[in-house]
Amino acid sequence: MTFDEMIEKLLNNENYNTDGLSVDDVITLIEVLRLEYAPTVEMTSGNKATFIQEGDSLSKLLTGYYSFDVLYWGDVSERKVAQAWLHPETIKIVDE
Repeated sequence: MTFDEMIEKLLNNENYNTDGLSVDDVITLIEVLRLEYAPTVEMTSGNKATFIQEGDSLSKLLTGYYSFDVLYWGDVSERKVAQAWLHPETIKIVDE
């Protein structure tokens, strides 16, 4: 289940009991966890195309042809690519 799915489930369930926590408290907790463990990774469409093309292997992305040339990857760090590889649903395309 994704973070968004859990939030939607909480908002739609009137019988939710959290032992004293409000639904808003639980949603805030989920948002904090999302920022820590599955943050949005912003990439250009070209970065994402490379990510998809080379994405069968994390080591190809980290040490392959592009090997994090700042002129190509811009602000996308090795850590962000690793996070996106684990959770590709966190990728957001931004204008170049």
